[in-house]
Amino acid sequence: MKLLIDENLPIALGCGLGLRTVHATELGNRLTDLELWDEAVAQDSVLVTKDTDFFDRMSLIGPPPKVIWIRLGNMRRKELERVFSERWPKIDQLLQTSDLVELFIDSIEGISFT
Repeated sequence: MKLLIDENLPIALGCGLGLRTVHATELGNRLTDLELWDEAVAQDSVLVTKDTDFFDRMSLIGPPPKVIWIRLGNMRRKELERVFSERWPKIDQLLQTSDLVELFIDSIEGISFT
């Protein structure tokens, strides 16, 4: 599995998970949401974002790609990285059967669009 991390999230978010991660800034400067979506599809990557636009796009056209939607609110970078890492096993499990995984402060939910 590969993670494509949106530019509004820290580069180190996926570090330590044993996965290949690419940050949006490595692909170019200020990619549009559509360009990022297309890159995730082309590279067979899971898109990790805080952006509502990707949920909206998935609702309209469906997957791929799979999306992890981080809905934790504002928190310090290190805390975000810690929470993501601690909850990764459940996120990974939900990605096996879900198209979208929503990460909340008190829960994790998977949604299938197909």
